[in-house]
Amino acid sequence: MDVARSQRRALVAYCAVAVALYAYGVASADCIPWPIEGVILPLDFMVGIPLGFYLLVARPRKLTLLSVIPVIWIGYALSVLALGSPNAGILPALLSALIPVELAIAVRECLKIARTFKAAKAESPDPMVWFRETMCCLVRKDTAANMTAAELSVWCYALLSWRKKPYALPGEREFGYHNAGGYMNMMLGLALAFPAEIVAVHLLVSQWSVPAAIVITALSAYAAVWLVGDARARTMRPIVVGESSVRLECGIQMEAVIPVSNIEMVALSDNEIGHIKESDRLNYGAFYRPDVWLAMRSPAEVRTLLGTKHVRAIGVSVDDPKAFATAIQEAAASES
Repeated sequence: MDVARSQRRALVAYCAVAVALYAYGVASADCIPWPIEGVILPLDFMVGIPLGFYLLVARPRKLTLLSVIPVIWIGYALSVLALGSPNAGILPALLSALIPVELAIAVRECLKIARTFKAAKAESPDPMVWFRETMCCLVRKDTAANMTAAELSVWCYALLSWRKKPYALPGEREFGYHNAGGYMNMMLGLALAFPAEIVAVHLLVSQWSVPAAIVITALSAYAAVWLVGDARARTMRPIVVGESSVRLECGIQMEAVIPVSNIEMVALSDNEIGHIKESDRLNYGAFYRPDVWLAMRSPAEVRTLLGTKHVRAIGVSVDDPKAFATAIQEAAASES
């Protein structure tokens, strides 16, 4: 917590100083002698402040060097604004010197990202894992990485997963949940209704505003792809029971790996977990009506779109709840 707090303070301090320097440089440009202004301002804006960003923000937070490049270009834009011309002072020479540096940074970081993606792809057949590991390399924040990975995975599941089998490791027993609670039937109904609805709404709104109709149609098409991707993810990412652990998943929305030894009970109704507080539960059942609850002896880590949570009970929907409960009991018995 102390490290995180100090990093936040450093970020706030850097932003305050950078904004003050930018504002002072632009406001005082007319008061500085022209030969000095043409040298000092570009160096401060395009070298000094980006260097401070790297030392105070990017390096402590282990951000990618790509994050420094936008700061350099902001400094260039403000230098042009302050000097009145992109050819003033040392701007052309400084820009020519910095572009190769930026290209070198971009190539280095892109190769690093490609290696991370390749390694993740070799370790797991699941696109969600590929993109999450790659995004963690870029942003270093669990929530941002999960949300970005989910967005990328949606397109992969929606467009590229139709000839692939569900992702499971050898020795794991699969339990589907995409048909539980009538979820897939609802998705099929939406799939039939969406095209007609999108066309009708587009024609209606276009009578008032063509740009608005285009935006609404694009958002509707994106929503349709998102729903298809999540539905495919529910098929491709089954809940599995292994020899020593249970992997719970709910499309692109949730993932948890729970050791069998940590499972206190498998409940088939809400009444059986009355001893666990609501705040210690996560409900990922179809339409929030789970048919299986896994209660843990100690809080388990669950990765969600909004970050990592620790809970004592997770509710899910499974096509065959009794068979799922039996498989967990058998795994627990064999482990003991």
